[in-house]
Amino acid sequence: MTLIVHAESPEGRRLRQADPVLGRLIERVGEIRLSPSRTPYEALVGSIVSQMLSAKVAGVIKQRLVTLIGGPLTPESLLAHDEEALRSVGLSYAKIRSIHDLSRRTLSGELDYEALAVLPEAEAVVMLTQVKGIGKWTAEMFLIFSLGRPDVLSLGDAGLQRAAQWLYGRLNPDEAPGLPRTVRGPMESIPEHRLPLLVAGDRRRLRGRTI
Repeated sequence: MTLIVHAESPEGRRLRQADPVLGRLIERVGEIRLSPSRTPYEALVGSIVSQMLSAKVAGVIKQRLVTLIGGPLTPESLLAHDEEALRSVGLSYAKIRSIHDLSRRTLSGELDYEALAVLPEAEAVVMLTQVKGIGKWTAEMFLIFSLGRPDVLSLGDAGLQRAAQWLYGRLNPDEAPGLPRTVRGPMESIPEHRLPLLVAGDRRRLRGRTI
């Protein structure tokens, strides 16, 4: 399901009332979309592959992995390849062990993707971080962008912190009225989804304007 928010949507109006700064931001930026992408398993494999790599290098390794597998990335197909085969595409042994652990937990049902979509955030993060190589930040990014969880906010994300500093003149997002959990419900992910992109690129659209 895709969540679409703009200044006049019910969610946008509620956020504008709760935090005038973010309200003005939504008015300037326009429509915001939060859409799940790929299957949950493929998304987590991609997250593991991408750790500590540039987007370009990670993309090359992912393509090599797809070529090696010869089809969709599934727990069965990845477990069918041993460490040396997966090492040949550029994966480290640590990442291979993480992917195999993820695959086994997925097949056993220990990692329950349907439950992850509805569990309280803290419980979902605990379940995800049981997988080797998946930490809190990776778990939060997965919940937001792959499962489309609009109730998750990653306060430790560097992009979000930079956005908070720009918008509020503070480095710590805990000090910003609209970014911590003072705004409850489905709008908590809006700053996470849009502000890092705004700081990186969309900010040019706002040049000469006041937020």
